[in-house]
Amino acid sequence: MLLVLTAAGCRAKAVGSGSGGADSAQMAVVEFLNAARAQDLQGISAYWGNEDSPTRDRVERQELERRLMIMACHLRHDESRIGPPQQGEAGRTVFSVQLTRGPRTATLPFTTVKNRRNGKWYVEDLDLRPAREICNAEPVSRPQARP
Repeated sequence: MLLVLTAAGCRAKAVGSGSGGADSAQMAVVEFLNAARAQDLQGISAYWGNEDSPTRDRVERQELERRLMIMACHLRHDESRIGPPQQGEAGRTVFSVQLTRGPRTATLPFTTVKNRRNGKWYVEDLDLRPAREICNAEPVSRPQARP
């Protein structure tokens, strides 16, 4: 899987530890997307978790890195638009996020939750299926400047 993602153009930074979570549900999505756009696995992992803990605190490193690489590939984008918050189950907040990469657009649901221990918000769940074409797409070539 790692070879396929690398061949698809995903170059990601290493996973590390540190503080995480955001002060609001929307900021968790914004920071998660910023990290994905930068292909920053550590950044993505800082905003991915549930009401009990960040995902990186409960998943083995190799499995965590595999999942983060998959997310980083699917969430590559040039632009993103976050829809208004919708009330989810058990205190969760759901956002519809539109990602655009070149001519491709995908709309994904993001579910956020507030962590009981640190009071921070995390992206708990997202459906990557609508973004398959973004992950599988060839990089968009940009016109080069002429001398």
